[in-house]
Amino acid sequence: LTADEAAFAGGKYLTSNVDYYLQKGSLYWLGAPYHFNGGNADEFYVDFIGTLHDRDANSNIGVVPVLNLRSDILYTSGNGEKTNPYVITLDSI
Repeated sequence: LTADEAAFAGGKYLTSNVDYYLQKGSLYWLGAPYHFNGGNADEFYVDFIGTLHDRDANSNIGVVPVLNLRSDILYTSGNGEKTNPYVITLDSI
């Protein structure tokens, strides 16, 4: 997930947003460095309250997997937890 995609979903740089789906209550990296500072890359991340930040990529921050699905895939049920995984179906139309 890129910082642009996080912004389209409701994330804002240095502004909290606990009401969008990318706010997970934990720190995690977004994809692709935006700046190189000497020998280090700076990267965007989302914090505990949904704020977009940037930081040296050598920092210890988690990751969140992202799957991109075809447009003819429909959500059926589930919340993504181990005991209640997402169920998807192929749109028959």
